[in-house]
Amino acid sequence: YEGSFVLYDLKRDVWKIHNIDRAVLRVAPNSTYKIYDALFGLEEGVITPANSLIKWNGKNYPFEAWNTDQTLQSAMGASVNWYFQTIDENLSGNLSSYWLNSSLKISPIEQVELLVKLHNNRFGFSLENTGTVKNALHISSSAFGDLYGKTGTGRVNGQDVNGWFIGFVENADNTYFFASNIQYQKHATGKKASEITLSVLSDLNIWR
Repeated sequence: YEGSFVLYDLKRDVWKIHNIDRAVLRVAPNSTYKIYDALFGLEEGVITPANSLIKWNGKNYPFEAWNTDQTLQSAMGASVNWYFQTIDENLSGNLSSYWLNSSLKISPIEQVELLVKLHNNRFGFSLENTGTVKNALHISSSAFGDLYGKTGTGRVNGQDVNGWFIGFVENADNTYFFASNIQYQKHATGKKASEITLSVLSDLNIWR
């Protein structure tokens, strides 16, 4: 794979970057943008922390997990496109997939910068809403703290060509923010990006 890995150590204010040329390259965010989609939906009241349920429309989608009613937690975990497209339709009436492989682009460094700003509440979102999205991003806990993250996969002409995994590891003493992006003509998925990321975080003794 062509790719990059970016890590920001909040406590020490230190960046670690693998492949700076790729780390500043802007590509489609794919499903990583659902973090912000969810926040916009919460801020506008399309969904709420107490009730994020959106009913399945009965269409048959290619992933079985998509073919049922969804909450923010389940939709974030299974990356359910129709759930977030429904939020978009209620926000703007016109946009439905601009974050997939369209005009919106972002670099791995910018992904991390956004996560840090979100963590520090630089955008002024409701703390309840940011907490709700954070809970939806929680993957697992260990002696190293808590792992939060979101994958994204870009598919072009039936091939997975762009894989993301972004998020952070939080413990009592520090927070480490990360973004990995991989690209290839096939098999460049968010799942593969997450596997690579977790291996790197293990090597850095940040997460196991």
